Amino acid sequence: MKDTALANKRYLIVDDDDFSCDVLQSVLTHLGCSDIHYATNGHTALSLARQHQPDFVLLDIYMPEADGWTMLSQLRAVLPNASILMVTGTGMQADFLKSIDAHADGFCIKPVATEILQKALLNALNRRQHRVPTSH
Repeated sequence: MKDTALANKRYLIVDDDDFSCDVLQSVLTHLGCSDIHYATNGHTALSLARQHQPDFVLLDIYMPEADGWTMLSQLRAVLPNASILMVTGTGMQADFLKSIDAHADGFCIKPVATEILQKALLNALNRRQHRVPTSH
């Protein structure tokens, strides 16, 4: 089920759980995406963000060292035009509300179904295309 609007974009998955990274990568691959990188910690995430300049970041909320909220602001500084979606396995309403307050571009609960991730990515892409780009 290739999605041409999403297939040619660059992705960064940030999650301390290897299995979650594999599942998200599999879902993205199913959508036709191939430029996918992943990091299991904040330091690697920032390095890969600088190196690959992803269009989308799928960011886990609960990670050791630097949680998703800390990483969100750090990644925004490095990737001002990227869409950052918060991804969590908890499904707590407080996380959803905090994502809105933190200006995340989307929110998904793991495990993420292909159709739900696709819709969240397309919504984020649509919002990004309608906002004024930030210069570097």
